[in-house]
Amino acid sequence: MIVNEIAKVISNEQISDGFYQTVLHAPEISSHSHPGQFVNILPTSNWSHVMRRPMSIASQGNDEISVIYKVIGDGTSIMADWKTGEMVDIIGPLGNIWAGYETTFPILIGGGVGIAPIFNLYNLLKEHQIEHILIMGARDKNEHFLKQDKRNQIFLSTDDGSMGIAGNVVDALSSIFPNGDYPSGCKIFSCGPPMMMESIRNYSLQNGLECDLALETIMACGFGICQGCTVEKKAATTDKHSYRNKFVLACMDGPIFNAEKIVSCM
Repeated sequence: MIVNEIAKVISNEQISDGFYQTVLHAPEISSHSHPGQFVNILPTSNWSHVMRRPMSIASQGNDEISVIYKVIGDGTSIMADWKTGEMVDIIGPLGNIWAGYETTFPILIGGGVGIAPIFNLYNLLKEHQIEHILIMGARDKNEHFLKQDKRNQIFLSTDDGSMGIAGNVVDALSSIFPNGDYPSGCKIFSCGPPMMMESIRNYSLQNGLECDLALETIMACGFGICQGCTVEKKAATTDKHSYRNKFVLACMDGPIFNAEKIVSCM
């Protein structure tokens, strides 16, 4: 169920270099949301832009949700200045959810602002004691808010090699499984910047790995009216040449898509 809710800021704090976590009191959205979904946020009541800001839900429960975001524009700059007790207009939960983690060995891969939906799934797997691997990528050590813990299958990578495995998340995945000796029945769950996601998509297809990707794109309305978040899919063989046969919408049909069913993450 999608609702428009006026949420109260419970806390808003910086958790690493440029990254913030906001906890919102939003009972309706909290009670209906699941890992993988997102909310559309009005950063301020006098927001002059047409589009709200889509933010993946990083946690839900106890009448609260949280979002993790990086300050990169006008909307997130306003959000970073939210004060405790401030009221925020949000719509959600939107989009589909992660699936298949109960019957596979999950390999979770997050990077950049795509950390939130991966972190949400990670906490769910811990809660249900489902064995998994977590890989988090960042440009440098200052962007990480977790610590590498190989004993508990938490691996960090940095582009500059300042923490954890040197390189990107694909380098980390190749390093963890150098001979392609992947766990039986494994499945990749990933979210991050488009270039990272495309690399993961290609890697999974080349290595025959099941893979679901939560795409990052601008989702202005969040429920299919604006048609601004089109994703090209691999069309079924048919004599029908319709728009919906070739394209899907990230906000309605996603944001989570199987790697084999889309043309690109870019």
